[in-house]
Amino acid sequence: MTEHNDHEEERRAGPPSEERVRLELVLFADLIQRLEDENRLAEALPFVLHRLGDLRRLLFDYEVRATERLLPIEDPAEREARRIIREVEESRRRAIDEWGEAWTPDEDEGTGES
Repeated sequence: MTEHNDHEEERRAGPPSEERVRLELVLFADLIQRLEDENRLAEALPFVLHRLGDLRRLLFDYEVRATERLLPIEDPAEREARRIIREVEESRRRAIDEWGEAWTPDEDEGTGES
């Protein structure tokens, strides 16, 4: 399985657990310390940067999906307004699918205007 597919599969599986995030952070810290102790940190930078990118994705996924701390706090009226807008947009999409392309005011077909 490709790396891209691995990330997609992780997203579908749900947010990462707090335990997994903690474990990945500890493993990354151990990797840095081990490479430094072996005096190989500089030569391993491409690998370290790749792992750091993976870790950043995991942390962002955890922060957004598991804790929802990055999401704005919304009031019930705002939530209802968003629901209504989603319904209207979905209704419009269904109408477009049913009738073809969306009409725009610039289209004067069939009005007899020249």
